[in-house]
Amino acid sequence: MESFESCSYIEHGMVLDHCNRIRSCNNFNPRYGGRPIIYENYYGQKIDWKEFFDIKREQRRKYRENSCPELCKECVNTAYKNWDDEDYIDYLLLTPWVPCNSNCIYCEAPRDKDVLENTKVYKVLPLIKDMIKNNILKKDGTIDFAGGEPTIYREFEALLNEFIKHDFTKIIIHTNAIKKSNAIIKGLKKGVVRVLVSIDAGSKEVHEKVKQVKSYDKVWKHLEEYAKNQPIGADYVKAKYIIVPGLNDTEEEIKLWLEKCKDINIKSVVLNLDFNWIMKNVDNDLKPIYNLMKYTQTKAKEMGMNCELYGQIFQVKCEVEHSREENIAGF
Repeated sequence: MESFESCSYIEHGMVLDHCNRIRSCNNFNPRYGGRPIIYENYYGQKIDWKEFFDIKREQRRKYRENSCPELCKECVNTAYKNWDDEDYIDYLLLTPWVPCNSNCIYCEAPRDKDVLENTKVYKVLPLIKDMIKNNILKKDGTIDFAGGEPTIYREFEALLNEFIKHDFTKIIIHTNAIKKSNAIIKGLKKGVVRVLVSIDAGSKEVHEKVKQVKSYDKVWKHLEEYAKNQPIGADYVKAKYIIVPGLNDTEEEIKLWLEKCKDINIKSVVLNLDFNWIMKNVDNDLKPIYNLMKYTQTKAKEMGMNCELYGQIFQVKCEVEHSREENIAGF
């Protein structure tokens, strides 16, 4: 073990991304880009794991020599601590699919011609089986499903059941909860699946403006059902709110969202911020968004809930507070 500044994703992360890329990380860095690439043009072919980890080692080496990659400069997700030198993956993000049954105003994927034209669908299950066979994945690490919408991906149920069968202990599903998944309920009952539902509003009117589909009642119904199927006392089902400035960025809307979460016994909520907004405004006044973040944290605590900061809202926290720290939010 050696102490130096690095990033958990660079050290032991893997992302199956849009546009048929495999990356070490999926954290957007507002000033320098971030998201170092391991492979371009990946379509499900068998991976040479020695070659894969040689590439990872080169990315890691720069941190060990105190010269992080250009893409990663000033990233708020780095941390100074003891890092091992072993070759394994303890964070796998699955997000190689674009299709979704929602049309969220903050999501560029459905409208990004590059993503739509250059993301070719491939089978993920053979790769996962190979990773499990070769002990590439830590079973006590994190398996993270994002999207597009995972539940409508054709291999989703099979992939999730594969992880459950092989006793992976922390599988996170980012979903809009428009479609209910039996595999999710199975994993919740077993205590190995965590669910993060993006609702982004308290009222039906604002929900439909953000999501641009009529799914408000269905989403709350499925969220409540997921919450009821988690082990007694567990905190495995959370509701998320992505702030879209000018659309849902009011204390009143957030308070209504928190009250509905409390009504269905949600113990933790998650706050994030529109990625497109922060990319354009990182050098502008972030204090109003920061103040809304602090309001949400305070109000959630008053209601007996925990409020976690994800992604871009965590960047706002670090920018306003002039700090750099590893984000420990999550399941």
